[in-house]
Amino acid sequence: MTRKAENHQPSLFDDETPCVKLCTAQRAELAMLVEALLCEIAAALVNARGREIVDEQDHG
Repeated sequence: MTRKAENHQPSLFDDETPCVKLCTAQRAELAMLVEALLCEIAAALVNARGREIVDEQDHG
């Protein structure tokens, strides 16, 4: 008797996209978290770029 394994992970090429319904409070919380994450990324990029400029001046 052969068992067929269930695949719980959707394929990247599935036509049907999974849909998650968020309530207003969850959507607002998620928006704040995404905004905070983007701010952290922007700050890290500015700091990294600042270090590159200092390194270029030291070696120039």
